[in-house]
Amino acid sequence: MSSNETLGGLRRRIQREEIERALRHDQLLKVHLQPPIGGWLKGIRTALGMTAKQLGRRIGVSQATVSEAELAESEGRITLKTLRKMADGMDSELVYALVPRASLDAIVHNNANRAAHRIVGEVSQGMALEGQSTDDSARAAQVDSLRERLIAQGSSQIWD
Repeated sequence: MSSNETLGGLRRRIQREEIERALRHDQLLKVHLQPPIGGWLKGIRTALGMTAKQLGRRIGVSQATVSEAELAESEGRITLKTLRKMADGMDSELVYALVPRASLDAIVHNNANRAAHRIVGEVSQGMALEGQSTDDSARAAQVDSLRERLIAQGSSQIWD
């Protein structure tokens, strides 16, 4: 742990590293899976040659409940619990993951940079009103320093 890094900052950095490691090892996450037209439930069920009534019987619900679940999935309002139950009825696994669009470190760095720019800008504005403005290179150095401090501290201020 560096001298500027707090225990909270270290803990968050370790969490990011663990999640990044888990995401690197999962080849499925590297493929952008597009659901079939009508959604995964209906697509897999029909590919198996199974009717909605048959799936319902396998999991103890009505045909109408299966049809409603398929509609809910296609509209993006289905619950994980329902997806898991339907998947079980089709001898399938529900795989659930959030896949960051960039590395977690990059996301933290970018948001810390925005926060540092905002904070330094607010302070600079106040100083300018008092006739104590700083030049661009000094402000840039302040932004860099504050960004690194926010990251090292694991500060939640970066999300404000």
